[in-house]
Amino acid sequence: MPWLASEGPLAYTPEEPPAKDCFFQYSWILPKIFDPEENLRNHFYFGIRYKHGAKFLFQFWERARKGHAHQNVCKLGLLATKEVKAPIAAYHHVLEPGSKWGSLLIQHGSYQWIDLQSQPHIERGQVLLYRGIERASAFRYLWLEPEKFSPFNLEIWRKYLTLQAQMLSDSVLSFNTIHDRTKRAETSHLRDGTWLSDELARQIGLDIDSPGFARNLWAATHQSYSLEPWVAKHKFGPHYVVLKPPLSNIRLTTFFAGEAEARVIDPTLLRIVEAVGCRLESAVPYA
Repeated sequence: MPWLASEGPLAYTPEEPPAKDCFFQYSWILPKIFDPEENLRNHFYFGIRYKHGAKFLFQFWERARKGHAHQNVCKLGLLATKEVKAPIAAYHHVLEPGSKWGSLLIQHGSYQWIDLQSQPHIERGQVLLYRGIERASAFRYLWLEPEKFSPFNLEIWRKYLTLQAQMLSDSVLSFNTIHDRTKRAETSHLRDGTWLSDELARQIGLDIDSPGFARNLWAATHQSYSLEPWVAKHKFGPHYVVLKPPLSNIRLTTFFAGEAEARVIDPTLLRIVEAVGCRLESAVPYA
């Protein structure tokens, strides 16, 4: 679910918010997302080290208590044999009175606030992803045609979707697997360098270590995109690409990890919108 429950009714929603902010004290409600060496007596509201850094989230939930939570879209997720969709919700939220409108995205304890100019298609259930490639001349992407897969590659694809469903089926596991590669100063108190998802892939029988389809698919799903164009244009640019997947096809890192980072679940659902300063190169279609 978009907030914290992995199944059954939610403990709270923006439409039915908790009465007190103590419900956002993650070292109480999500202790397993933190580094084992971390002192959990510290207060990590929304998972961040310093409470003032989450001011915009306290403001959002205070407005929700007053009945001012306005939902853009809510996807409850889907775990099926041939399809996996992530749970995610988006709400209108102004950071400060008189400032720009934006969308507050919520997914398994992670939050991202995004300017609506960067994400104009949220209400239609679509999102723009930006990826900078510095001065490289080509953006290489994995082109897949599941309906033409050989029996061998189809089995790899099924295992991959099963693993994605597994990682999304539990809030703590979801949070830990999407942050297992972040490894930044802002996330050092989390389980942020575990590469946990690799361990789970090997356990399920995905050969992500040998050359071939499984490893290429695994590399594609761990490509990092941003929800904000400035990250691609200025931090990792000047060459960049813009892609559009369904909103329910992305997984979020939380706001204090920086770079408004997201990753894609199903690469077959990516649509290329624009390539700036570079050409597009697809891998030989897997069949």
